[in-house]
Amino acid sequence: MYFSTCALAFSSRLPESIEKGLDILSKLGFELRGDESSMEACVQETKSFLSGYTDNDILNTRRMTDPTTIIAMKFLGKMELGMTQIMPKSVARVTQRIIQL
Repeated sequence: MYFSTCALAFSSRLPESIEKGLDILSKLGFELRGDESSMEACVQETKSFLSGYTDNDILNTRRMTDPTTIIAMKFLGKMELGMTQIMPKSVARVTQRIIQL
């Protein structure tokens, strides 16, 4: 599924790729749809979340071992790039999920 989503993105079918990625993330338990909060609110939430961590905490974050979270991160990373082009207001929410994971 990951490679077919990437193939869609690289074949100028970016909206379809993002929609498929959102569906897959939802099935993995990472829902991104339906959150209509503003980009500014999302950035403030992310800043607040990160304020609880020191630089050392962030640099020494434990390595991910959960396969579901790892594949979700791959999808989120790939979608983040495509969303900057067709859904720029959603990029902050995707970035926030990456940081939270």
